[in-house]
Amino acid sequence: MDRPPLLMVSPLPPARNGIADYAAALLTGLATHYDCAAACEDWLAEAPPGIPVVDPALAHRLPGEGRRLLYQLGNNPGHGGVLRALRDRPGVTVLHDPGLLHLYESTGEDRASILAGMRHAVPGLAATYARHLREDGVSTRANHLLFDLAGEVLARSRAVILHSRFALNRLRLAHGAAATAHAAVIPHLLPPGRPPDRAAARARLGIAPGTFLVVTAGFASQAKRLDWVLAALEGLPALRWIHAGGVPPALARRIGARATITGHLAEAEFDAHIAAADALVNLRFPSAGESSGSVARGLRAGVCCLVSATGAFTELPREAVIHLPLAGGAGALAEALAGLAAAPERAAAIGAAGRRHAEAEMALPAIAARYREVIETAWAVPPPAPRPPPLLRVAADRALIAAALAGRSGPCRLRLDGPDPGWLAECSLAPGGLAEALLPPGVALRAARLEGPDLLLDLVLPA
Repeated sequence: MDRPPLLMVSPLPPARNGIADYAAALLTGLATHYDCAAACEDWLAEAPPGIPVVDPALAHRLPGEGRRLLYQLGNNPGHGGVLRALRDRPGVTVLHDPGLLHLYESTGEDRASILAGMRHAVPGLAATYARHLREDGVSTRANHLLFDLAGEVLARSRAVILHSRFALNRLRLAHGAAATAHAAVIPHLLPPGRPPDRAAARARLGIAPGTFLVVTAGFASQAKRLDWVLAALEGLPALRWIHAGGVPPALARRIGARATITGHLAEAEFDAHIAAADALVNLRFPSAGESSGSVARGLRAGVCCLVSATGAFTELPREAVIHLPLAGGAGALAEALAGLAAAPERAAAIGAAGRRHAEAEMALPAIAARYREVIETAWAVPPPAPRPPPLLRVAADRALIAAALAGRSGPCRLRLDGPDPGWLAECSLAPGGLAEALLPPGVALRAARLEGPDLLLDLVLPA
């Protein structure tokens, strides 16, 4: 039986993006079920052998009827093209991070669109906590925890895949059961192939026998709490620490005084560093529900993983990892590492239990089969029809327009009854253009066109 065609839209290696590595691994598994192709904005992108990579702008020319569309979406500027592609053609979207505010901010989305997305937050939050952005143009750190901006993706997708029940429940709380009814949970996958041999990896990195090696991995965002790791290791000078990844300049000097910082690593080197570890530490606070590819690699390698008892990490079995409390995080980590260093056989036993769990629940063939089930279920029903925004009709008067828009938010269409052509030309040529001449502050003008004697405006109203 012929495999149906599937197009995955995603960053791919060599992009310094964990989702790029995930997408490449997943394509290997999906190729069993689909005739796969990948769309990526990077012309140097590398897909698994036999899978073509095309420019997203030309993807519609690929041959084959009934092509399934799968979008890998993360919360960073490398996924702006994925979001734009989803807007053009609905498909199944993998939300690697249920919070997308940084994506919207870093790819140039206008403030009115962001404020409109904030209205989907838990009822009452936007009125108070979005005012810094609404009134002063200031985006606070708290915004990234409180506002997910996932409403558009939920509405445009034929189905949504998340990696944890925590992430799904977070979206369900903010957007409701109806808006998330097409969402499913599929755990993070194990990369294909076997992990590096531990002894060979340690020899390759020059780790002496008897040295207890602590590894942290990936880009050191503030939420990964390397400051807690640093504090925990201050009283454990015999333990060696390697950070396998990049560190922001603000942290590099402090972390570099205690740890070896490798910078970004190719996949094989990254895997070798994890396999060489006695303990892989992956903390998270605050957590927005994201899962960790580094932890998946650690589990596959049989490394003892220490994680924060929060978010998606709480769904890992207690015997498969060490869960650390958020309160007193550095002290709890120091105590756990000291205990493991004194009894390395315990670290090995936990690592073995983690590997058994990962092989049972996260193996690529099983994950690919679950993807196929979600994709085919989604393609068995028509795609969601976008609801047209409300259409308001009013005379071309600034005060009447303000009154008509009062109390509304989100996309809106405004039909102005037969404005005088001379007045319209004068407004268009004013310094602020039509938007400043006609619209209240904070309203974004997306498009304007004449329909007969009337002027039709496409707007986005703030929350």
